[in-house]
Amino acid sequence: MPNTSFNLVQTIAVLQRRWKIILFFVIATVIAATVTVFLVPQYFKSTAVVVSANPVLADKARLFNNQVQNLYSYFGSGDDLDRIYGIADLDTTYKQLVDEFSLISYYKPDEDSLPIQRRKAVKHLRKNLTIQKTEQGELAISCWTNNKQLSANIVNRMVAIIQEMGTAVWQKNYTKSLSQLNQSVNALEQEYQALSDSVAVTHGGKHELGMAKLQTLLEQIRQYRKTANEFKLTAETNPAALYVLETAVPAAKAERPDKPGIIFAALIAGFIFSCLLVLVTDRNQQA
Repeated sequence: MPNTSFNLVQTIAVLQRRWKIILFFVIATVIAATVTVFLVPQYFKSTAVVVSANPVLADKARLFNNQVQNLYSYFGSGDDLDRIYGIADLDTTYKQLVDEFSLISYYKPDEDSLPIQRRKAVKHLRKNLTIQKTEQGELAISCWTNNKQLSANIVNRMVAIIQEMGTAVWQKNYTKSLSQLNQSVNALEQEYQALSDSVAVTHGGKHELGMAKLQTLLEQIRQYRKTANEFKLTAETNPAALYVLETAVPAAKAERPDKPGIIFAALIAGFIFSCLLVLVTDRNQQA
């Protein structure tokens, strides 16, 4: 019956006796790993860091009320950061990036109809683009491609798309309100003109009532025009939806694959495997 107990001295002796085999396996493993890491494509990573802006700053009161415009913080809360994350993670955002940077040609998905190829390119981009919330309340957007400039361009464009979509919501709301106010002003002006013509041919109490109503309409028109001008100015001076703390720039070197790390891991794995192989072989020979 073979002895299955562990003997450290005997184990060391076996390893010393078979050191050439161990060295051969380690060298072969390191060479194979080195050749592999230099043959596989290199990937470059670019990252942008942003924080959310306070959506309260989009309120028109910040421009026309001196008592409150300085009370708002420029930075948003965690909920506001979640909204930015939600915009960034929309399929609409990824599809726009795929189209603008011709990523169907870059990823070269299987031959299929254009909509299917576009969908596959979006999936590839989702794997290569990460959006992470940091402990400092920031949003880090990173992209991996085998073209350092493309990685930076994709990230910076995503930041711009988030900015555009975020501010477009407020612009749409204020533009819609402005349109409704202008319609109301036009209706009041028409009413004022009709009443003015009517009052011009009346006398006595009717004339006085008509003049009072004209004064009321004139005041309403002035107020509506003032509000419309405020909405117009606010729509033209919308604050940013986010602030860019760090713009994505082309990477100085490829970060994938991690050549030193892979080669070192291969060396350790080769050493452990060869040691186990030598010990098992020696034990089988003694059995």
